[in-house]
Amino acid sequence: MGTVALLCVLFSLIIIIGCFYVCWRILTQQKERKQTEAKLMESEDRYRSLVELSPKGILVYQDHKIAYANSAALSLLKSTDEHVLIGKSLLDLVHPESKEELITNLQKVLNGELVALHEYKFNTMNGETIFIEAVGSTVMFNGKPALMAIGSDITEKKNLQEQLNINEQRYKSLFEYHSDAVYSFDLNGKFTSANKACETISGYSPDELLYKHFTDFIYVDDLQKTIDIFASTYKNGGSPQNHNIRLNHKKGYMIHLNVTSVPIIVNEQVVGIYGIAKDITEQIHNQETIRHLAYHDYLTGLPNRNLLDNHLSKELDLTVYQNRKLAVLFIDLDRFKAINDTFGHSVGDLLLKEVAKRLKSSVLEKDLVFRQGGDEFIVILDDADRRIAEKVAMRILSVLASPFSLNQSDLFISPSIGISLYSEDGESMETLIKHADFAMYQAKKAGKNTFRFYSNHETVDDINPLLMEMDLHKAIERQEFILHYQPKINLKTGKVIGAEALIRWNHPERGMIPPSQFIPIAEETGLIIPIGEWVLHEACMQQKKWMEQGFSNMVISVNLSARQFSQCQIVQAVKKVLEETGLEPQHLELEITESMTMDIERTIITLQELKKLGLLISIDDFGTGFSSLNYLKQFPVDTLKIDQSFVRELYNQTNDETIVKTIITMAHTLQLNVVAEGIETREQLVFLQQHLCDTAQGYFFSQPVPVKEWNEAFFSTIEETVSKFGISQDTTKRMWMEETVRIARQELQDTLQRQQGLTIKYTKIDEKFVHTLCEGTLLRRFGLLPEQIIGKELHEFLPAKQANEKLPFYEKAWAGEENVTYEAKVNGIYYLAALSPLKKCGKVVEVIVSCSDITTLKETEKALRESQEMYRLVADNMTDLITVFDLDGKIKYASPSHKSVLGYPASYYENYSSISNLHPEDQTFYKRTFVKTINSKQPCIIQYRISTHNGGWKLFEVKLTPVTDEQGKVIHVIGVAKDLTGTLQVDEEYKRG
Repeated sequence: MGTVALLCVLFSLIIIIGCFYVCWRILTQQKERKQTEAKLMESEDRYRSLVELSPKGILVYQDHKIAYANSAALSLLKSTDEHVLIGKSLLDLVHPESKEELITNLQKVLNGELVALHEYKFNTMNGETIFIEAVGSTVMFNGKPALMAIGSDITEKKNLQEQLNINEQRYKSLFEYHSDAVYSFDLNGKFTSANKACETISGYSPDELLYKHFTDFIYVDDLQKTIDIFASTYKNGGSPQNHNIRLNHKKGYMIHLNVTSVPIIVNEQVVGIYGIAKDITEQIHNQETIRHLAYHDYLTGLPNRNLLDNHLSKELDLTVYQNRKLAVLFIDLDRFKAINDTFGHSVGDLLLKEVAKRLKSSVLEKDLVFRQGGDEFIVILDDADRRIAEKVAMRILSVLASPFSLNQSDLFISPSIGISLYSEDGESMETLIKHADFAMYQAKKAGKNTFRFYSNHETVDDINPLLMEMDLHKAIERQEFILHYQPKINLKTGKVIGAEALIRWNHPERGMIPPSQFIPIAEETGLIIPIGEWVLHEACMQQKKWMEQGFSNMVISVNLSARQFSQCQIVQAVKKVLEETGLEPQHLELEITESMTMDIERTIITLQELKKLGLLISIDDFGTGFSSLNYLKQFPVDTLKIDQSFVRELYNQTNDETIVKTIITMAHTLQLNVVAEGIETREQLVFLQQHLCDTAQGYFFSQPVPVKEWNEAFFSTIEETVSKFGISQDTTKRMWMEETVRIARQELQDTLQRQQGLTIKYTKIDEKFVHTLCEGTLLRRFGLLPEQIIGKELHEFLPAKQANEKLPFYEKAWAGEENVTYEAKVNGIYYLAALSPLKKCGKVVEVIVSCSDITTLKETEKALRESQEMYRLVADNMTDLITVFDLDGKIKYASPSHKSVLGYPASYYENYSSISNLHPEDQTFYKRTFVKTINSKQPCIIQYRISTHNGGWKLFEVKLTPVTDEQGKVIHVIGVAKDLTGTLQVDEEYKRG
């Protein structure tokens, strides 16, 4: 029994222990399972967070539908609600261009094949087209096989790449097709690229240039300069350079290039050099030609006075430095005018050419021969004393003594030569030439065909220039100058309308000295300034007296010397004289010569300042100088005076007749008056009247006379001369009337030609509309000429379709209908045509068509339409609410998105108060914020709730932005509202979870 009891106890203990073990194991397993579940939940949370918070879009595609999409995928596809996206097929979203490719790659992934990262084009839920870079793999999802796609938006990257490609193509086009040579060097100076223009300019193809050094092609004299510039371009961080160089063309000749060198900088380091080279060879040659023409005589090819002045100034500097001597020979051909008059100008020109050749053969290479003008030449003998100068003068007399065989005639010519020596006869250019000129006149008086040295000892017949200068100083002090006045006659009326004041010197010992003798000396010494001021003052005083005597229609003319005109105070000096004499400026005319207008820019400024005073300006001796007609039209002048040398030869020289007629016509075209001086015969008077010259003066009417001879009888005598020897007044009036009509017609024609638009006239001939007039700058822009339209019908110069379109308008206007207009386009230019019928006796005889350019207007309208359409599309397709409020808070505009978001159409909100649909709790805060936005003129952000069509509320974050006018005044407020309702619901669900 005891044994059995013990066994029972042991068995019970075993059972109890077993139960405890079982319980312990159960507890242990439950603990392990809970730990495993916790780890699984933690792992699930981790991976779910990774998926949900992944910046890449992740989609699970199962049974041909989207079964899952993370937040990034929703954002990528512009889906605000995952329930809208879930269940859709990828094929509904993929762009047609990528659909076939996507289907193929999906099948490959499902078949277990490895598919690399690929680009696809998708349409988002709001219709936007984007590019997605994605990769796919197979996964198990909810216990079933599925495909997972991971992708990111690369639209911006694609756009940038596309822009880069465009820029690259643009650069390549600019590089390849640029008209200038474009190339690049490495830092060693070797070509790394070259465009096709390089071959056009240099003859070397891009392949021939590649990896060659630029020094292989540079002209040797420019080599070091080019190397220095190359170094300057890339050293010290690099800087652009521009320079001209010469290049050896492949064919062996030299070309000129203008080169711009620019450093190529990458990561703040210069890695090479770009170059652009323009071929300026023709430009350089043109400049050299112009320079040659500017400094050389067009007829003989000898250096002219411009080069002489330049050269002699340098020579004088050189002689001072080297203590050398210099001789100036002034040569004038004897009886040249007689040869010109007898054999004509063409023979005279040939003679001058031959004389130039013989003169050059008479001197050494170091000596120079210049043509002074006309039949005058100047020879500069380098390092020559009196003996050498005399020897050269004798040689010139000898070589010119031989006959010249021209046009089967032997002509004989002889020179008169004057010689001055540096420095005994002068130390300035003007002095040496003037003294050589004076000595030349001494040679002529000695019988011609000889030479004379300048002497400072006075001869019996001439006044020594130095003594004359001394006497000029005394003449001013002693008031030895007087004025004579030569009348000017109006050839239309025959009346005296003015006088030219001419100075005379009444020398106490030598009597009356003409201006030709003392004016050059006065110019050289500067005494011309006080003399000129005296002349101006005296003439203005006399004109004032004449006006007080009743001669109110007269104008006094005063010559300005070159030195007077060039002084900086000339305008103030003239103004002062007018103020002192009380003469009204319109009664004063200042005469300048063409030679005084060489400095064009200064001349224009000075003349403009003088014209501001109200006086008149005349160009004297017109036709003898070299001023450009292009500049003449810029000069504010009133009158041209035809030089008497042309008038003198009227009826003797056909060329002079042509020149006079041309000057008159040109002046009238420029609306200038014309004065002919030097009239000495009746024939000259009649010629000038017949060709409508305005004014005349000359010995035929009167020589210059003292003021005491100006009286009523003097006037009557002159006017009788015109009526007695000139053409009749009736004929004169008729001629001027015809000229007035001609000018008016020409001005009308010029006006029509210069108008910005286009004027057309047409009439009906044999039932056809024929154009009779066509003028205006718009015509040239159409690519047409008047000759293509005048005398033609519409279909003769326009395509049939355009002609047929315009024909009904032509018919309407011809039928008498007013205000007929149409719009059309020619050669890319839009224009508006207005047709106006012209009637005689109630019948339309022609129609005027006025066309104006409306291209800018059309382009502006198009841009506005495109802009309006663009903004309309943006507004129509935005999911945000766009609202425009007036300053009272009323809605003036509501975007179409109001319908989709709130349920009411946009028209429902217009003219509603902005607080009408707001939640009552939000209205007060909204009002304060709206007023703050207007007062501060700064944007404000606010959140409020708006009622929906189904009676609910939606929460919006709204940005209120004030819009101001040009004065800074707020004119309305724009609100952009973003729906936060969905975000709020998610937050609340998250908080509940």
